[in-house]
Amino acid sequence: MAHGTTPDGILGKVIGLVSLFAVLPVFSLSMPLAFMFGSPSCWGFGEKYRPSFSYVWSKFMTETVMGCRLKLVGTRALYKDGPCVYLSNHRAWADFFIDMYLTEGRAFILSRFAVAYVFPAFMLPAMWVGAVFAFKRGKAGAHDELNNALDAHFKTFTDFSGFVVYPEGTRNVRPKSLPLKRGLIKYTHSRGMDVQIIIGGHKEHVLSEQRGSASWGVEIPVGYSDVISSKAFVGDFEGFYAEVKRAWELEWDRVYGDKDRPTRPHHPKVQLVEYTNGMSVLLVASSALCSVAGVFAVIWCVTLAAAAMPLGVALGAASGA
Repeated sequence: MAHGTTPDGILGKVIGLVSLFAVLPVFSLSMPLAFMFGSPSCWGFGEKYRPSFSYVWSKFMTETVMGCRLKLVGTRALYKDGPCVYLSNHRAWADFFIDMYLTEGRAFILSRFAVAYVFPAFMLPAMWVGAVFAFKRGKAGAHDELNNALDAHFKTFTDFSGFVVYPEGTRNVRPKSLPLKRGLIKYTHSRGMDVQIIIGGHKEHVLSEQRGSASWGVEIPVGYSDVISSKAFVGDFEGFYAEVKRAWELEWDRVYGDKDRPTRPHHPKVQLVEYTNGMSVLLVASSALCSVAGVFAVIWCVTLAAAAMPLGVALGAASGA
């Protein structure tokens, strides 16, 4: 068996592909679906503080839809005592919700803007509330522009105390890490922010466009590193980068290297935030649109079934003649 419930071999590939096509519509509508069916609920209008959209959505996708079983490696937990950049390993589409869940919804995710064209029903609401920071890749000389945009994002969306960065710069499903890109690590150092590495294993078995598969019930070993303070390396970016690299490699080996490592179940804690009027409007509007889309989907399926029945009867009569 692989790391989830999908068997190995050709049968596993077929089941994984079928599962991928089954999950994609849910993933596409996952934000409004999480509003409607996620737990804890977002709908306590009488409460001053309610679960953050990021937490509810990421938990809904990670545990409810994909049935992931998070296993904590070691004893370290999420750092949440100040502004922090979380460095994570990029494996597949599943990274979006798993890594957001691992940060308790406290960190927004950096994503290429092109993803919004593929999954607008969850990307646009996520961008509206600041859970996703979309950027265009490959624009030469845009480092200062990106850094300033990140500063503005923090000022606008104050519920987020950090963001998730994939420092390898691309998806990597190899057993060894790729070299770390320096750009956003430099941003972290220049803004005096802390760094914590969060490595999640086997995320590519959950939901992956590259592998063309999805699997329910994957076990995800998770490791949190010690916190690295950039303030301890004032004027010494190279020393800071070297320490980040050392901690990254250590945590990677901790999660992927020791197969007999002790683990325990891990359930990230809920983050409560004060809802704005815009968040309440998004909650109601997206849930209503999802409900309407669901009704049309049911009508469409019933219509197709009704249209297919006479054809089936005619084909049956023709074959019996």
